[in-house]
Amino acid sequence: MPNRGLPYHVLAPALLSVARAAPHRLLTKISRPLSSARISIPVISNATPPPTSDPSPPAFLRERKLNDLKDSLLRISSPSHVWADYTDLLNVMGFDNLPLEIHQQVLRQCTPPSTELRAITAKRLAAGNPPSTPHLHEGRFQTIIRNIRAGHSSPELDDYHFILEQFAAVGHHVGAMHVYKELAAAGLMPKPKTFGLCLQAIAHRMQLPILERQRKYMLTETHKMMSDLVREMRRLRIAFTSANLDLTIRILKETLDLETFEEMMKWGYGIDLSNPDRPPVDFFGPQNLKSDLGMDVPADISPNPQPFSTAALNTTIEILGRIGNVSKLVQAFEVLTQPLPRASEHMFSSFDDDDDFGVANTPKTTPYAPPHATPNTTSYIMLIRHLCTIGHATLARHYANEAMFYEHYKDRMTKTQIQKRQDAVSAPRISVNRGTFLPILGLSNRTKNLTLTRWLLRKLPGVMKRKRYNLNYYYSYREKQVSKASAKQSLKRKKPQISSAETSVVDTINSSPAESPIDEPPTTEVSTTPASADQPISLLERSRRNKPQEQPLFEVDIDSLPPPPTAPFREPVRTLDIDLHIRILEHDIAELEEFSQRVNYLLGRSVQRVKEGLGRRVWAGKDIYVAHENRRRQVSREDWIKDVRFLPRKVDASYRPPAMIPDTSPAGTRSTFFQSNNTAQSEVPQSVLTHLKER
Repeated sequence: MPNRGLPYHVLAPALLSVARAAPHRLLTKISRPLSSARISIPVISNATPPPTSDPSPPAFLRERKLNDLKDSLLRISSPSHVWADYTDLLNVMGFDNLPLEIHQQVLRQCTPPSTELRAITAKRLAAGNPPSTPHLHEGRFQTIIRNIRAGHSSPELDDYHFILEQFAAVGHHVGAMHVYKELAAAGLMPKPKTFGLCLQAIAHRMQLPILERQRKYMLTETHKMMSDLVREMRRLRIAFTSANLDLTIRILKETLDLETFEEMMKWGYGIDLSNPDRPPVDFFGPQNLKSDLGMDVPADISPNPQPFSTAALNTTIEILGRIGNVSKLVQAFEVLTQPLPRASEHMFSSFDDDDDFGVANTPKTTPYAPPHATPNTTSYIMLIRHLCTIGHATLARHYANEAMFYEHYKDRMTKTQIQKRQDAVSAPRISVNRGTFLPILGLSNRTKNLTLTRWLLRKLPGVMKRKRYNLNYYYSYREKQVSKASAKQSLKRKKPQISSAETSVVDTINSSPAESPIDEPPTTEVSTTPASADQPISLLERSRRNKPQEQPLFEVDIDSLPPPPTAPFREPVRTLDIDLHIRILEHDIAELEEFSQRVNYLLGRSVQRVKEGLGRRVWAGKDIYVAHENRRRQVSREDWIKDVRFLPRKVDASYRPPAMIPDTSPAGTRSTFFQSNNTAQSEVPQSVLTHLKER
């Protein structure tokens, strides 16, 4: 008889016990950091439903697949391994009975961390092999979110933040905006971190290489995204954090969107660029009508704007200058650096009536303190550069004069503090250097504005003379400080040794309030390091010191919160470093001397070219404009030579004239300057011939 197998209900408990006692897979330890967006999730073993007592093969298979997935999640296996176990479990068990915690844990471990993914993407782009899709595992994210909803659960905001962090790591700005719209449609309230991750994705995409034909389309696309994000922040009344402001400014420097920039200034700093000395109308909302009606208005403003610093002022000048709006550029600089003290008193309400008498019922509000900042050297250099780029020579010359005035004024304040022997001497913030005048020279050279070039040549000697005088003053001041320090050191070494009893008596006398110690003049807090004074400061080093270093994109703290309501912001005052100040003066004088020679050369070259152009018209028998007669007329060659007064050129011994090809062509076939005007060379004065041959 053939052997008959035992029934299933007899073998099932034994098979189940053998399967449970089977050895697990070997532990594969992966040294891979977790993502920074991982959240604290309860232990999966407690969150899973207890195993059923049904000994059927499907139940046994479901339990085994579940144990395999939990094993992969707890041991931080590779993303592909986790995803394979997750899909196997879904094929057997379905997503109805799977807890939410398992979906969330799989979401965070089915892809590499954002730091590792960013490095992989950068290597592929450097090798010229861009990925075919913006994010390799975008489909996995969509599947997990869909499974969570199919299991009658809802994704949390942290789940979307993890996906946004992944998209920001690869610059997938389109996917980031889709995620934001999805979480907004799900009824989740965004946080500042949500907008920060979206802005980070846009900013990172603009840093990645892109084809030139696609750049215009990408700028248009990012322009719309930025407008939508800023509008959403205003609608939800979510304040700008420092990180979000930094990312927004980086994007606006590329898109040059004036409307979005004005919205950002209103919501981020509380500044209306149309009326910089007044609080933004949209900042108070419906409270403006109460103020006009004379009703009580709460003094607090929500949300709290960011402090407006000198760096923010320079950024405002940079963006407005790139946009090319001169009126807003000049208005913002004038008002934000010199605000009107009581601007509200110079405004009127539409509800005022001149016929009313008595005491007006003014609203009980705190006086508005307009945001302002102190300009520095970079502020004037950027302002003059953008004005010269646009072509406003008058405004550029005006702000150059203003920079020279404030440099002299701040230097006098510094010397006054030194003479008064104050405890701390503040360092000057404005210094006129080569970068202040270089854009003006470029503008005058492009437009052939000789009047502007002559003005520049007249101003440079005075600037250099003042800087040389200041340099000698600070030289003598440093020598005095060094001699005082050496005298104190020698006095300490010569001081006789006294006993402990005498020391206690001396301490008692010095600590007595009736008598004071020896009246010594107060010393100013000035850093003097003679060893570093001999080291010249290079232009590259100085530019790195003056220019604020931009923080790397992914080192910006996205988790930062809006600032609490505090006292008005005051920038820290830097004390004078005498050695650094002397090195800067030496470097400025050396640069300005070389720059002055260059301006002199360019002026002579421009004048020479104008004379030569007019000389060609005179020799051709054409009229020219005579300034003192204010009309155009013909000038004879003799009068032109006498009025122009060509100077003899300096002969350079190292200069070798180019080899001339002998003229073997018959007379009249070769076109020259004189032959083209039907004039023989013998009729031209020898001075003009010599000058033209030297050219």
